[in-house]
Amino acid sequence: MEIVLGIIGVILIVAFGWLLSINGNYHVKRSIAVDTSKEKAYQLISDFNSWRSWSPWLCMEAEADVKISNNGKGVGAINSWVGSLVGSGEIEHIALKENEHINQQIRFIKPFKSKSDVYWQFKELESGCEITWGMKGAMPFFLKFMAKQMEPWIGMDYERGLKMIKDQIEKGKIDSEITINGVDELESFNYVAINKTCLMADVGSSMKEAFGQINTLCESESIEHDWAFSIYHQFDFTKPDCNYSSGVPLKHEVECGDEFKRGIYPGIKAVKVSFKGDYEHLGNAWAAAYSYLRYKKLKANKKIDPIELYLNDPTKETDPANWLTAIYIPIK
Repeated sequence: MEIVLGIIGVILIVAFGWLLSINGNYHVKRSIAVDTSKEKAYQLISDFNSWRSWSPWLCMEAEADVKISNNGKGVGAINSWVGSLVGSGEIEHIALKENEHINQQIRFIKPFKSKSDVYWQFKELESGCEITWGMKGAMPFFLKFMAKQMEPWIGMDYERGLKMIKDQIEKGKIDSEITINGVDELESFNYVAINKTCLMADVGSSMKEAFGQINTLCESESIEHDWAFSIYHQFDFTKPDCNYSSGVPLKHEVECGDEFKRGIYPGIKAVKVSFKGDYEHLGNAWAAAYSYLRYKKLKANKKIDPIELYLNDPTKETDPANWLTAIYIPIK
């Protein structure tokens, strides 16, 4: 027993020393250009009453309980939230300089207690303005090892939020509706697809090119299909590259060039999330799917790649508000 306790003691000392050596500080910031004045951008963001419409977290859980104090404006105003997927916490206006910057403090309660400094900056451009959203903080001692992951994690959320702010200001609406269907099944199907690798930031343009090639194949081989898909083989926001295959289901054999591949996607049990809206905001649905996976303590089946189904044709339904997508994350 003494030997066992001694080994445990050594392990704890090594772990403690390792944590002491880690820099637990993090600083995340993202920016976006918006076709508007600094005044209008500041007015939207400084009012907590507007946050539910563009929050990258509340869009996942519309039923989360949100409370706003001091009419949502000015120093001391607080926006607090409690939800199953979004956890709980609050954010407070600490200092504001009209049309220039906002300083805030965010205090998380769940999933773990921590606090960070949040800031917004508004810079006039030749055409419009640049909005910068940032966060500075330090991870709790025993979570210091997660500090490096905060940059891509929070950065991804900030990018989603800034895209929604841009649409809210420029279009007066955000085409993003999420329905968490829970655990569902997807039947096996045969397919033809084209494989691509690109930077995460270039997925949209890369996929547009991929489906251009797929559509050409469908026309030449008379392939009829009611939906299309993308399978994500490598899709990690903490890494720069994305590898995916985009294609259509097959009802019969086809002849195709070497750039295409035929395969069978297996039948799966999966977490399903339905999305209605612009593909630009599909990240909201993926965030909701993975948040639900963690909340329900489900285990992803990493032997099968997640898949995205496009249930109507954007070349025929030209209004992005009506585009329908279903996301499936295979589970064990």
